[in-house]
Amino acid sequence: MKLIKKTNRHRTSTEVISDLLHSYDILINQKRFPKRNNNVYAITITHTNTKHEKDFHFTLKNKLFNRIHKRYSDTNEHINYLFVIEYSGVISRGKYLPTKCDIHTHIVVTTSLPYEIIKGYIDKAIIGDTYMEDITLRDDRFNYINYLTKQGKTNLLTNDNYNYKITLY
Repeated sequence: MKLIKKTNRHRTSTEVISDLLHSYDILINQKRFPKRNNNVYAITITHTNTKHEKDFHFTLKNKLFNRIHKRYSDTNEHINYLFVIEYSGVISRGKYLPTKCDIHTHIVVTTSLPYEIIKGYIDKAIIGDTYMEDITLRDDRFNYINYLTKQGKTNLLTNDNYNYKITLY
């Protein structure tokens, strides 16, 4: 087993996009459990009332994904994730500065855990509106990274805006 996770060194927006592209490619193309339930979920969480990306990053990483990892670390279940925290559309189009505004997140998860368990953990960890879709069989799931990196065009992607943790087998 090999663990791939984001390092906390400073990156430019271009380097962040490159890191996201690389990690997304590994996440989506990993062929673990090809005959077993290995689903890919696209998750969007909005209306969180979180004002700062560092606070939301902490919540996603520690209160959501680390709890799931801890609970299922001694089982055959797995969960790999990548998330990007974004500002509202007005800010991402470069019209306003990103201070004290609503932020939201897009998450891609590959897991053997059922939809209901993932949704339950999200509901316990985060107050907000959650949209979760199984994209395992969608042909366009390989293009989803373009959607995740769109704020890189306005240099809004920083180390605080994303994270990933992927276990390779």
